Amino acid sequence: MDARSAYRFIPSTTLEKEIARAMKRMEESGITYPEGYYDQLVKKYRREEILYPFALVLAGTPRIRNHFAYPRVIKRAGRFLDYGCGAGDSVRILIRDGFPREKITAVDVNWSGINLGFDLHLDRERLSGLFVVSDRFPFRPAAFDTVFSGHVIHCIADDDELTTYLKNAYTTLRPGGIFFGTTMGFVVDAGTLRRGYGLERLLLHEILENSLADVGFNHITIMEHPVMPGHIF
Repeated sequence: MDARSAYRFIPSTTLEKEIARAMKRMEESGITYPEGYYDQLVKKYRREEILYPFALVLAGTPRIRNHFAYPRVIKRAGRFLDYGCGAGDSVRILIRDGFPREKITAVDVNWSGINLGFDLHLDRERLSGLFVVSDRFPFRPAAFDTVFSGHVIHCIADDDELTTYLKNAYTTLRPGGIFFGTTMGFVVDAGTLRRGYGLERLLLHEILENSLADVGFNHITIMEHPVMPGHIF
């Protein structure tokens, strides 16, 4: 996704609704907001457009814990990269679950989602050192033991950009490293489906597997969790 472009919220929701829902999830996890903070955030993000609305829609949900590779990743505790970190919920969950903070790096192409995460979690001073922003991949080969991709692949419309993204993930892993993550895609060919709202690339299982293999990954396991029966995983 072009770092300067922004998607719209899906028609069934609004900025105001999603800020309220995200704040409620944060409060349930123990965060306490100052009086009037909701109004402050609404005013701010009416002015500063959120580039990727799903970063707000999903903020505060511990999705990384649901991944079948997560228990293995926690035990490895090597250098960890969140590649396309958005609001940074996944790295916060890692830290909460005991992963060594000093081994975690999170990177994205802009500050939009990262700043949203700071605003919702109220932890800018404590965690700002974890995050890197760059429009080019800034890490050397064999720098990480694990690379995580959380809801990134389906945002990448351009074929060459996707290939570069996957190559970067492969190259920056040490031998025997793990690349894991989640993306939306087709379980079966569903014909036409309107793209947009951040769903720019919806791959079939076989095409996703081939894309990973083409850049060098092996021992590939893809598990499907349908959210629209028969169509999207």
